[in-house]
Amino acid sequence: MTSLKRHPLIVFFVLAYALPWLVWGTSIAEARGILAFHIPQPLAFWIGLPVATFGVAALSGGTPAVRDLFSRMVRWRVAPLWYAVALLLPAALSLAAIGLWLALGGAHQTGVLLTLPALLPTLLFYIFFFLLTEETAWRGFALPRLQAKYSALIASLILGVLWGFWHLPLVFIPGSFQATTPFIGFVLSAVATSILVTWLFNHSQGSVLIAAIFHAATDTTIAYSNVMTGSSQLFWLFIGVQWLAALAIIWLEGAAHFTRTSDLRTTVYPQDVL
Repeated sequence: MTSLKRHPLIVFFVLAYALPWLVWGTSIAEARGILAFHIPQPLAFWIGLPVATFGVAALSGGTPAVRDLFSRMVRWRVAPLWYAVALLLPAALSLAAIGLWLALGGAHQTGVLLTLPALLPTLLFYIFFFLLTEETAWRGFALPRLQAKYSALIASLILGVLWGFWHLPLVFIPGSFQATTPFIGFVLSAVATSILVTWLFNHSQGSVLIAAIFHAATDTTIAYSNVMTGSSQLFWLFIGVQWLAALAIIWLEGAAHFTRTSDLRTTVYPQDVL
């Protein structure tokens, strides 16, 4: 318990990896004939991550830490600009990559994995899903604690790498998105996305809701635009566009905080907990 209170981030990441990987591991074992069953994969998100997030928060920081998580999840009083950016930036990045690809003579088709009528329902579900699972874990718990110790850039890089490699078992599960794309490219995309989310998070007073909207818009846009599952050249072109956007933010806003005007007291956890 003393180690947990002194190093909650380490304990969190261990559990955030171990619990979902245990769930996904049963699917991998079943696919290879080692097990005759598998634990339903969605439980990695719905149970594994919340147990790691709220469990470590409660044991390391008690009621104030849990209250901090919930307050970030419902932090909706944010300037309308950041709602617009969270919703529209993923589409802008995808359109830029597709436009460049077409200008280079490539061909492309949208609506393969996700049809236009399913776009809005998928987006709304993903917002709900990521708000309760991934974004409360990565941005609600981990990012404020990382930023209490490191600059926004270093915190984003650490979190982006860990977030990307967290998906590694999915590479070995047939039918998963990660099984159909170059994994190193997926990780690079996750790191760039981590920088973009930190920028939004710090401009929205640490709102997990804004982070969830951006994550949902990103995944929905990628599925509809086919930008990461079309040609391999477009896949890498899109990742390049993501990194150009991330580098532009670092250059314009500064690596320390990714913002020059916002009050960052609400974006970090108020204790040195590393």
